[in-house]
Amino acid sequence: MSMELLAPAGGMASLRAAVQSGADAVYLGGSEFSARHGAENFSAGDMKKWVDYCHMYGVDVHVAVNTLIKEKEIPRLIEYVKTLNNIGADALIVQDIGAAEIIKNTVPDMTLHASTQMTVTSLEGVKYLEDMGFSRVVLARELSKEEIEHICKNAKAEIEVFVHGAICMCYSGQCLMSSILGGRSGNRGRCAQPCRLPYELTEKGKSVCGGYLLSPKDMALINDLGTLKEIGVASLKIEGRLKRAEYVAAVVGVYRKYLDTGGTASKRDMQELLDAFSRTGFTDGYFRGNIGKNMMSRDTPGNSRENKFTDAAKMRTSENADIRKVPVNIMGTLKENSPLEVTMYDNDGHYAYAEGTLKSGAAVNKPTDERRIKEQLLKLGGTPFECEEISVSVDDGITLPIKEINAVRRAAARTLTEERQSREIGRTINYEILRTKRESGGEILLTAEVSNEEQLRAAMERGIKRIYAPAEALGTLKRGTLNPNIEIIAKASEIFREENIPTDAVLVSSPAAAYKYKNKRIYGDFRLNVFNSMTARHFSDFESVTLSPELNLREMEELIGATSANIEVIGYGRIPLMIMKNCPIKAAQRCQGGKMVYKLRDRKNEEFPIVCSANCTAKLLNSKPIFMADKLSDLTKLKINSIRLIFTVEKFSQCGKIIDEYRRALNGEKIENNLAENTYTRGHFYRGVL
Repeated sequence: MSMELLAPAGGMASLRAAVQSGADAVYLGGSEFSARHGAENFSAGDMKKWVDYCHMYGVDVHVAVNTLIKEKEIPRLIEYVKTLNNIGADALIVQDIGAAEIIKNTVPDMTLHASTQMTVTSLEGVKYLEDMGFSRVVLARELSKEEIEHICKNAKAEIEVFVHGAICMCYSGQCLMSSILGGRSGNRGRCAQPCRLPYELTEKGKSVCGGYLLSPKDMALINDLGTLKEIGVASLKIEGRLKRAEYVAAVVGVYRKYLDTGGTASKRDMQELLDAFSRTGFTDGYFRGNIGKNMMSRDTPGNSRENKFTDAAKMRTSENADIRKVPVNIMGTLKENSPLEVTMYDNDGHYAYAEGTLKSGAAVNKPTDERRIKEQLLKLGGTPFECEEISVSVDDGITLPIKEINAVRRAAARTLTEERQSREIGRTINYEILRTKRESGGEILLTAEVSNEEQLRAAMERGIKRIYAPAEALGTLKRGTLNPNIEIIAKASEIFREENIPTDAVLVSSPAAAYKYKNKRIYGDFRLNVFNSMTARHFSDFESVTLSPELNLREMEELIGATSANIEVIGYGRIPLMIMKNCPIKAAQRCQGGKMVYKLRDRKNEEFPIVCSANCTAKLLNSKPIFMADKLSDLTKLKINSIRLIFTVEKFSQCGKIIDEYRRALNGEKIENNLAENTYTRGHFYRGVL
């Protein structure tokens, strides 16, 4: 089975370029719920026209409905997916678990693709989504050849991978940097790309190097297409809904060529890719397992070359581009005293029949012969068709006007076009979400998430009844020191990996971990992106779910009021802004060996600590913690079940002081905020995200 070549269509010109350059499918977004808000995108009216255009050429259309959905947006989402269903979209690309549930209940025959924003890095993640009804999963860009192969060989769902274009420094779907720093959420399609800004790497306050330290090169796997086919990848995705149409034409054209012919890309074709867009060259570092400085574009965050495009690429973007042809066969029959009959059919099983309105007459002078009818039937200019084979049968001594032959040909071509564009429309159900009336959450529990044994001891000594701790921190703890009245819950890694979970309960950050540890009591972390009541309902069999820190108080209240799930919110801590497989410290050819001696400093002199995790995965923490002790009554009004304090860089005494402040606040005491200005943040509680 051949691999699908999937091309970006940020607007109409890019879509045309993708189709005319040989794409098997395109992915695009509408005016709402698309993770590329800055692209031209398509209105519902335009989308129908362009879906028909794609289907004419046998090109599937995957529509990105891949933002996180706010509670108030659910009614609009329901109507939107009905529209997409009715215009014949072939698949919907989804990030939000709650949105997937809505789609399944509203347009149950629609094909679901799991967005790369779901951060699927393992077979367990694919299996979870298979059970939900997803037929395709777009893997995270960070996976190696061996990891992709293992998933492909053991998954039922189709596997799609990115092969060309921009790489985020952070695992997709896990970046909160644009959101926390500027209120523009990458999970809502409005990323401001702070990763493309300059930073300094500091060691104990002193700058050791600078540049665009979070800006990777673009990926290019043009020379790995044979390997990708061999290991079982179903679809090859080209990034670029924000790039110009000529870029789409150039890149799709080159990839189409080597998908069809095989082999290694020529120097000329590599140059065409570089000229289309390049950040100081390309990388295949994740695929080859060769990460580090060579993956980074430290000198420039943008295109390092002047955009140059071949005449052929430019031609495929033109409004009248007519390069791609659909092969057809034609049969014509003209009998005495009968109208002309024409049958036109393609290689995909579509047939069209047309019959004229005039009957043939006896020829007075020159009869209409087979050659003349063939000549007219082959005039397919202005249509997307190209005749491969034609056969015509004509009785002797009869004639028919040329314009009649042309009219029958046009009618057959029109009918075949309609046949090719036609799609069986799936069911539409008037799905109504049953709202659960929420009772009071009762007494609110104060919980703590710790990063090391020192913080764990501080939380235990201050009487925290539920503590989340990394498995490695628990492994060194002497069991005799544990209070049986304290619930210790191992926290699974944010990016799923095989690890020993020594507790009966686990805090999970991914569907993969939920699948792996389904026989344990499960608590859901904020990285599950619980943004609406449908997502909370999906995870309602968990002991609790933690709301996304991108929600404001009003949005939390709307969500909480519509679910019976146990709800936790983050009330204190440095939110991790990025989780990075390619550690920026190692990319700068340094290492902190698990300690915290390096930070990133931005243009405003804010410093962001870098935390080492297992397998050299790096976490970039916010420069300041969320602090809500003096405003805790605003959280307790929400009918929540628990408030979490996240400890990352805090020492033993700091942890104790913070726990005491929050406990007093929970008891109704007024807490004075003695923190210096600009040393803390309220997170999104009072602003939210776009």
